[in-house]
Amino acid sequence: MITKELKKIIYNYTEIDLTDEKVLICRDREFIEARAMYYSLLRQFTNMTYTKIGQTVGKNHATVLHASESLPFWLKQDEALNNIYTKIEKDFRNFLGYEEADRKLDYNIERLMHNYLDLKKNYEALKEKYSKINQVEVN
Repeated sequence: MITKELKKIIYNYTEIDLTDEKVLICRDREFIEARAMYYSLLRQFTNMTYTKIGQTVGKNHATVLHASESLPFWLKQDEALNNIYTKIEKDFRNFLGYEEADRKLDYNIERLMHNYLDLKKNYEALKEKYSKINQVEVN
């Protein structure tokens, strides 16, 4: 299940076990931040609602919403937290298969750019032929 995997990933980087009841009620900063990362990543990369996310850790939708909205400010203020979050996000994206999709997108963009340049070259050649045809008809 996605939530279990994300909890494991968060544990790997923070050693905070989001399956432990004591951790889920603790109001120490590092525990609140770990939960906020959990909420934000699930919201960003899944179709889970705030209520559904909250149910996975015994919280209500308002708690999840508040933490999710607060996290970006915390990340700007705390470089260490931002580094941890970036690593957790990368691992979670890998688990969900987003890295593969990003590589495909890069390939598609490159291919589209190549096609665009070919079309532009063909357009210029046709434009030149059209100009020559118009000059012949006028003379």
